[in-house]
Amino acid sequence: MNNLDNYLERDAGKAAKEISCLYDLKKKQEEAIVQNDFTQAKLLGADILNSLNELEFLRERKINQDNLRRVAVEMENNGITVAIVKHSYE
Repeated sequence: MNNLDNYLERDAGKAAKEISCLYDLKKKQEEAIVQNDFTQAKLLGADILNSLNELEFLRERKINQDNLRRVAVEMENNGITVAIVKHSYE
């Protein structure tokens, strides 16, 4: 199926459901195409896109978390144990 290590532990269940849904939608879309029901196939395509967007969002959240963790480890390795981060709007 898919490697759930690509998602945060807290998002793995949701990602698994989205992946399962994605395969189901794809199968239904193929059936609609075979039956020349292109309106239904397009609607299912929109649902497929929504699932892909959600999976992409969950994956990016994992990447961002990993990057933040990497920066924190690098800072600690360089002797920086406390940091204050100001937002650009402050």
